[in-house]
Amino acid sequence: MQKQEKTAEGVKIPPNIRVMIAIVATPTLAVFAFVIYSIYTNGLGELSISGVIFSALCIFAYYLVIFGRLPGWLNYKKS
Repeated sequence: MQKQEKTAEGVKIPPNIRVMIAIVATPTLAVFAFVIYSIYTNGLGELSISGVIFSALCIFAYYLVIFGRLPGWLNYKKS
């Protein structure tokens, strides 16, 4: 069992979990790119809600991968 590193911001996610999140979240980068392209070419009227949701999941997943912890606004407290 790995020992979890605690910081002032919270518990850090282990590197192997961060790699798995990155691998699973990689296809959402294509959806994110399509949403940006769609906004650029067609405006906001042509967006689908599923594209926006997947883009938000992509941003959240890569936040976890890059910073290695949950965001502060989530206020996750492990008991």
